[in-house]
Amino acid sequence: MKNRILVILFALTALLLFAPALQQATGLFRFKELNGVTEDAPKPKASFASFLDGKFQDSTETYLMQHYGFREPLTRLHNQMRWTLFRYSQVEEDERIVITPDNWIFEPWTVEEYYQSHAYQHATDSAEMAEKLEEEAQRLLQVQEMLEPYGTRLFVAMIPGKELVCGEHMPKNTEYFFDKKITAYDFYKKRFKELGVNHIDLGEWFVQMKDTVSYPLFPQTGTHWSNLAAIHSADTLIRYMEHLSDSNMVNILIDNKFKRTLKPDADLESLMNLIWPLQKEPNYLASASYDFDTTAWRPRLLTIGDSFYWNILNFTPVWDVFTGVPFWYYCSTAYFNDDDLTVEKKVSDLDMLQEVIDADFVMLSYSTLSLYKMSNGFSQSLLNLLIQKQQTEQLTTEQLNN
Repeated sequence: MKNRILVILFALTALLLFAPALQQATGLFRFKELNGVTEDAPKPKASFASFLDGKFQDSTETYLMQHYGFREPLTRLHNQMRWTLFRYSQVEEDERIVITPDNWIFEPWTVEEYYQSHAYQHATDSAEMAEKLEEEAQRLLQVQEMLEPYGTRLFVAMIPGKELVCGEHMPKNTEYFFDKKITAYDFYKKRFKELGVNHIDLGEWFVQMKDTVSYPLFPQTGTHWSNLAAIHSADTLIRYMEHLSDSNMVNILIDNKFKRTLKPDADLESLMNLIWPLQKEPNYLASASYDFDTTAWRPRLLTIGDSFYWNILNFTPVWDVFTGVPFWYYCSTAYFNDDDLTVEKKVSDLDMLQEVIDADFVMLSYSTLSLYKMSNGFSQSLLNLLIQKQQTEQLTTEQLNN
């Protein structure tokens, strides 16, 4: 009996030792991938030189740390034990997220914006920041006026970030606080009014209604606005475009909301790679349709903006409201081109001027954090193209008159 127990213990020990290697070699079991972005370590190549200088050993260790068998469940088990026993998360320690005592999660730069220190990432002081923002505001005004003869209406949609709406849940410390500085949101909402730049301030609207709506505007452990907030914002943007163009457009119909507790919006929480989700308030969802108004105008909308706009594209029937909805993500990657909606292109490979002139509306959709780098060079590039076009047309007119 004793020998049998020893044999069983030996077999179990051997199994535990060799199971990860067997899983790595065969991939017998399939597990859900870990969330987050990591740079994949290449498989090391052995050579006499790399073995002697230790590079082969180092690269092998790095590779095995990423590819050992049962890595996914073991990592989640390890993370869950640290969180349950010590309320500690490696992601928080690496300063990729900030977790408050009431389980609200923010990105560090969101907290910086709340404490008005995020501007330091874009300028050395308030004077330099104000100068940059003023230059962008003036360019936008000039572009707006130069596009009017072509029937293209440019406007800015200022999207609220989580720090603007959920400030009461921010960490109560001074780690991110410096002397109060300028914020892009405060600067633009005042300056746009003074200059006459077309814009809609969704941030002010969100702050006004946050205590009256029956659904969260931002999920507790996510970074972007909620499904319902995005849908209602899309409806508001359409009505603003109707006002801007004095037209009747297809409108969005919003269904009754329903509670979602199984799969809450938790893109930040997912980085923690836990087994069980955090305790939090449920989120709410709704679906959206459109009013089938056959007499309504369906314009073409070109959007340049950040990741907040994806929730509008994913949750609202924009394809039925507009004849086209190309999206230039940070004015770098172009999505939903008319020639092939599934192909991503570089904005630099497109005819920017023609794309803009072909649009009925050009919307710069940026959240409060992204306003510092609005429009990612779009306004300057387009302004140069418009000036060149204007000069060419003037030269052609002069040649015809002579």
